[in-house]
Amino acid sequence: MQQTMAPSTPAALTPAANAGETMSQAPANPQAGGNAEAAPVNPALQPAPAGEGSGAMPPANTPAEGDEDDMATPPPDDPGPVVPRNACPPGPFPASPLPPGAAAQTVCTGMTFTEGAVWFAERNTLFFSDIVTGSGSIMSFTPGGMCQEFITNAGTNGLAIASDGNLLAARQGDRTITLFDLMTKQPTVLVADNAGLAFNSPNDVALRSDGNLYFTDPNYGGGMGVQPTRAYRRDPNGALTVIDEGGNSNGITLSPDESKLYLSHLGSPNDILVFDVDASGALSNSRPFVANVGSDGMGIDCAGNLYVSQGGVRVYAPDGTQLGMIAAPGAANFAFGGPDRKTLYITARTSLLAVELAIPGLPY
Repeated sequence: MQQTMAPSTPAALTPAANAGETMSQAPANPQAGGNAEAAPVNPALQPAPAGEGSGAMPPANTPAEGDEDDMATPPPDDPGPVVPRNACPPGPFPASPLPPGAAAQTVCTGMTFTEGAVWFAERNTLFFSDIVTGSGSIMSFTPGGMCQEFITNAGTNGLAIASDGNLLAARQGDRTITLFDLMTKQPTVLVADNAGLAFNSPNDVALRSDGNLYFTDPNYGGGMGVQPTRAYRRDPNGALTVIDEGGNSNGITLSPDESKLYLSHLGSPNDILVFDVDASGALSNSRPFVANVGSDGMGIDCAGNLYVSQGGVRVYAPDGTQLGMIAAPGAANFAFGGPDRKTLYITARTSLLAVELAIPGLPY
């Protein structure tokens, strides 16, 4: 299944040598189920209607004019203990993560097409993408505060925590994998291309704690179709390997112990695969996990339950048994956050939603 490609970058998490830091001409179109039109652009972020915000997550508001310089969201003075990206409590965990009556609440709304959520515990902040044709922003939300624009013209989709603690992004805008410095907000291209050929439309990204990077490259968001739609592994030495050529790969995530990798196709085929991951980060034993159910993004909790965005949020046990469903129209991607990482944040078209669950999860 794997095909070795020429290395396109130097050592692990080292920026691409000749890559620029400006956006290319390729537009970044919104996707719904991978490919639908987005809602019209609404520059004002609207507060959630009364009654929709939970007590733990007050409704968000639009930042006041002239406050743009205050949007850097510096870390709080005392954010509490920082939970490592892949650290989970030992359990045991409940049989289901879904408490009776669990329902998603609106945190903020008025965006264009939300995607790619990731939680930074040390900042007590969620970052997510708002995809707008040709540009798009990285947004931020701190519980008790408001959703606000953090980096303009970012052109990003899927996000993750980089090894150095900054923001790692699948960037549709210039068709790269890019690092964003959280203090300066400046982008640095990490993976520029595949043997000199531009990617189509980098969509989602997962990073293993040893520096192995996995990402999907479907043909959404204005991708030029220069090469087949694929998913890739970039090893810690910078070499690219094709890990999947089965169609429009989209969501990608690792199990809590990083021994399995889940990858979704959205469209044709419409399914989810699971791979074994060895000590070096190489994949093997590709097999179906769920048939006839695709997903845009995916999330995973500390019990290994997989969260899939099709018709809402479907939750699957590690053996593929569906445990339940959370009503969340337009759900695209997920991240666990909050002080105990039991708040599931859901990007859903024009809105950001949240629901309190019984099992903590990973922040992307």
